[in-house]
Parts: sequence; C-alpha cells; structure tokens
Amino acid sequence: MKKFTKLTLATLITVTTAMSFIGCSNNKEVKKDTTTNSASGIKSISTKDLKDKLGNKDWVIVDTRSNDAFNGWKLDAVVRGGHIKGATDFSANWLKVEDKEKDKILEKALKTKNILGDKNVVLCDANGKDTQAVAAYLKQKGIINIYTYDVKQWAADNSLPMESYANYQMLVPPSFVNDLVNGKKPETYTNDKYKIFEVAWGEASKDKDYVKGHIKGAVHINTDEIESAPLWSINSDAALQTFAEKNGLTPDTTIVLYGPDPMASFRIAAIAKYIGVKDVRVLNGGTAAFRNAGYETETISNAKKPVSSFGASVPVNKGYIIDINSAKEILADKASSKLVDIRSWDEYTGKISGYSDLKFMGRPAGSTWGHAGSDANHLQDYRNIDNTMRNKDEILAMWKEQGITPDQRLSFFCGSGWRAAEVLTYADVMGLKNISLYSNGWYEWSSSPKNPIEKGEPKTK
Repeated sequence: MKKFTKLTLATLITVTTAMSFIGCSNNKEVKKDTTTNSASGIKSISTKDLKDKLGNKDWVIVDTRSNDAFNGWKLDAVVRGGHIKGATDFSANWLKVEDKEKDKILEKALKTKNILGDKNVVLCDANGKDTQAVAAYLKQKGIINIYTYDVKQWAADNSLPMESYANYQMLVPPSFVNDLVNGKKPETYTNDKYKIFEVAWGEASKDKDYVKGHIKGAVHINTDEIESAPLWSINSDAALQTFAEKNGLTPDTTIVLYGPDPMASFRIAAIAKYIGVKDVRVLNGGTAAFRNAGYETETISNAKKPVSSFGASVPVNKGYIIDINSAKEILADKASSKLVDIRSWDEYTGKISGYSDLKFMGRPAGSTWGHAGSDANHLQDYRNIDNTMRNKDEILAMWKEQGITPDQRLSFFCGSGWRAAEVLTYADVMGLKNISLYSNGWYEWSSSPKNPIEKGEPKTK
C-alpha cells in the first residue's frame, strides 16, 4: 500500500524570534577558563566549567553531531557513546537537508529546544566541524553567546554523566551498514550472518530508488508481501512465516532494513520482531542517510535467497502485535493502559478519514491521541528534518501532555500499522517495556458498526 512522501520535522510550538542577548553575567564566569578559536571567533569552554553549568537555566548544552551519536553510537573515536546528560540536539546534518520549509522547521526546533538569543549556548561535537556549521547558523539567527566543546573530553571521564538510549542499537548509522557490507564487525554486531533489505511498496523493477542504486547486497521487499487489501490487514501468522522463509529470515539472522521512506522499513521491522527475528535493525534516516554519507551503492538487482524453514513457530513474540480483542481490553483498562492513536489531529477528531479508499471517520472510543504528522503519509512529530528519530525527551514530553506515560501499557495504532510501527520501534529504542502494535488499526475498527466510535475533541486526555 503506497503511503509515503518526503518527511520533515514538525512540532506544535510556534516560533517567535528571540532578542539576542549580549554580555550576560554568566559569560564573565567562564572567561577565566575559555579559549578563543581565532578562525571563528567563538570561545571554547573547559570540562570543569561545562560541568558547573549543567542544569543552569541560562545555559543550553547542544549536541551538534549526528543523531546516531546522540542516541548512543560511539562515532568519531568517542570512547563512550551517547550525549552529555541534560544536553539537547541540533545536528549539523539538518543544515544540509534540501527542503523548501527548512528554515521554518529549524526555527521551530530552536524554539522547542530553548536555543534562544538570551541563552549561553554550548555546542558539542567530536570532529571540530559540526559545531562550526551550527554556530554559523545560530549567528544568523541572532544567537551570539556561543561556546564550543569537544565531547570526547567528557566521554573520557567515566565520572561524568552521559546518556544513551536503552536500545539505541536498533537504529543504526550509515557507517554501521557500510562496515557490515565490507566485512567488518561494527559496534554492537556480534553475529556471523546478516541480510539487508530495501523496503518499499511495489515490485523491485518499479522501485525507482532501488533501480537507481541500493546498498550492496540489498534485497527488495515489497510491503504487499505482508498485508492484504481491502483493509490492508496484516497477513496471517502462517502467511508471515512463508514471507520469512521466502526472504531467508531466521530467528538468528541479523536483518537491516531501510528505504526511501523509512516508514515502510519500520513496518517490516515490527513484523520481523513479532515473528521472532532476534536482531532487527533499521537505518536511521533511510536511503538518504546512506547516500548523504557518501557511501557507494550498486544497481544490480539482488534475488531473494529463501530458507526451507524459519526455524521457530510463528509468532515467537505474540504480544508484540495484538488483535482487535486485545485492543478492546486495553481500552477497558483505563487505569494503566492506553490505546494510542498515531494519526493526524484531523483524522483523530473525525474531520477526515485520512485515506482515499476509507470513508469512515473518527477514532476508537476511548483511544488517546499520540501525535503523528500533517496527514496519513507524514510523521513529522516523531522525526527530525533529516528523517532521523526525534529526541527522546521531546517525544516523552509530547506524550505527557496527552496523559501518556512510559509506565503504562501502550499499544499504538494508525490506519493500517505503518506510522504506528515506526513509533513502536522508537518506544522500543527508548527502552519502554509494555508496548505493542494494534496493526490493523482504524481500517479494521471502522469496518464494523459493533465497534464504538468517537468524533471531535476528547473531553479528557
């Protein structure tokens, strides 16, 4: 089922341009332990002074590296992965994205992350380049109290707090994939067999991105292999086992998924984990991330290499994808569970169905809006402008406004499971435990008058 266009970051906060602030008292405090980069005119800050500024409302610590490094990967010779605890993110990679709405999107990000003109902003990187690119951008926006810091210094001191996402390894950087296909053993990979799949709707010969160039050895997966019209319901367990065997999947084979629109990759990732594949990875940022990293691709079409048996009884992780009866049980448990709607606000409130082939509008009665994007093809509320996973703290804050908390039993749904599968994976990356996907979602729920429906704004969160 075709469901994608280019994704961009969106937040619910309207940006206002902050007045630049010059000569605050905190600047005087750090003068004694800073040096100036003569090329840029920007001061660097020492580890000691940076430690003192953590938690100070006048100071913002900003990680300008790739979001993979922020999430937990040990990139650019950093000995401890992740970010300085308390730091936010504004990756230099975002400045390279070509999007007609880029400036508007990035200004919203600055507001959301409190990177404003009246703050002292410490930019962190590990290569000496990312901070300079972001600093130049911030200066254009009237933010002038800028300092730089080499995060390798912080990472080298085990007494200083750093934060990595609990399952950061589920979202891999382009370097992980490139190392893998070139016979190396990238960080967190301890297996001796892997498969790489480019995932999109349609056959490989009609997939322009696959034909144009794909990762070495990548096999194409057509999403029609796992779902069926007219409700685009997930196929039966027996059919999913056949799908796995056709594509050569086994519980012990590491799989890496990517595509031109990452949403399709997450759809297959959720199903792979459900049937029992132990090590499922998704390329953070999709096809564009790999190409932008400058790695080589190939145009040869790679055939599927089936196996005679999946090697386990499907599904191994039965509770990871739930049916409509379980969804109703979650709705009935108002005290500790939430059925979370990952659709646009207009879909949730019943103004539109969201799909050209679906006339019914509304939501399952009692479900909770979990944010999504502008329409059924977008998921801006969960992504940065380069289609990487959004900051964990921002996702949790967004959920908290709707009464969604990590300690609850959460099951995510959308129209037919695509958007919700991506959010499920992000929840998994963040370390949430009691999570699942109601894959058949609004298509299935709205198909029967026996299932209660609501429209309009909810009375309570």
